[in-house]
Amino acid sequence: MNLDFLDKSSKVTPLLVKLYDSQRLHGLAADKKPMALAELSSAICELLENDLSPRESELVADVMIGLMRQAELDLRQALAEKLAALDNVPLRLVLQMASDEICVAESVLKKSRVLTDLDLIYVIKSQSSAHWCAIAQRKVMSDQVMNMLADTGDLPTAIKLAENKNIKLSEYVLAALSDLSQGEETLATPLLYRNDVPSTVAQKLYQFVGQELKAYIESEYGITKGEVADALDKVLDEFDDASANESEFMPKPALINDAKRQKEKGLLTVKLMLASLRRGQVRPFIAQFAQFASLKEEAVIEIFSQTSGHGLAVACKAFDVSKEDFVSMFLLTNRMRSKGRMVELSDLSKAINYYSRVKKEMAVDILKNSSSAE
Repeated sequence: MNLDFLDKSSKVTPLLVKLYDSQRLHGLAADKKPMALAELSSAICELLENDLSPRESELVADVMIGLMRQAELDLRQALAEKLAALDNVPLRLVLQMASDEICVAESVLKKSRVLTDLDLIYVIKSQSSAHWCAIAQRKVMSDQVMNMLADTGDLPTAIKLAENKNIKLSEYVLAALSDLSQGEETLATPLLYRNDVPSTVAQKLYQFVGQELKAYIESEYGITKGEVADALDKVLDEFDDASANESEFMPKPALINDAKRQKEKGLLTVKLMLASLRRGQVRPFIAQFAQFASLKEEAVIEIFSQTSGHGLAVACKAFDVSKEDFVSMFLLTNRMRSKGRMVELSDLSKAINYYSRVKKEMAVDILKNSSSAE
């Protein structure tokens, strides 16, 4: 490797030589792995403690990535455990370790502060359950990463999220985990033992758990069997059957008040609304969207009943709802306009094209001038 660009007074050059010597030591003295590992660790830590220039940092990253690729599994694991606690490790090296076998990746996925939300999202999309479980154990986690882990629908990952008491579960994650917990006491148990789980989740899970958890719910959440029965009747009442007509999509006052409280608390997000739709609860969604877009419930029902999807496109564009979420809303509300038919691809295509064409300023003006707006 050509090191001519380095200043002769640079501290990096001798340290790189030491690292190469350490790598050779590990290769030649397989029976002295502990000694070789100590030598490697010392060299790496010395490198990372220096205030490196950008070019020096890139060189160090190249050397260490090359070392990790050649090293045996136990050495990669040991190095990953040491580097996971450091904040000045080159990102490329951390990503290399995060995408390795889980015994190597686990420590950096759980502990490394070098990884950003985008890095963690990349790992979630490119890896599988074992890597997701490691991320779910991080002491600090954004709602975006948390929500994406919940969206995997992976039970082991959900259990790790429920067991992680260092984080506060988002409204979206609570809804997703409570759905997944039905019939799964391995998840229901750690979820119910958290202190950020509302009584509504406990009510929802009551009918699906054994006697021991039922007793815990009754004592810790102050919920009686009668209250659970009433809550269940309310939930079932909100599910729409195939013959529902427009008037049956009108939410009751209790649902409208719930949506208002969610908005006041800053919980009324697109993810929360889509979670209601995915559970088949159209009327709670109507109440939520009405509050979200400051529209009357009758206007929202009319918007979602339009085959063209133009009204929905305008409302979504005005409030910065992404195209992906717009499409999800259009598909998940198909029963409001299809009369039992499947989604027409031509209708979906027209709706997407209109969403793409309409500008935000125009959408805001349309809603502002609409007689339906509150």
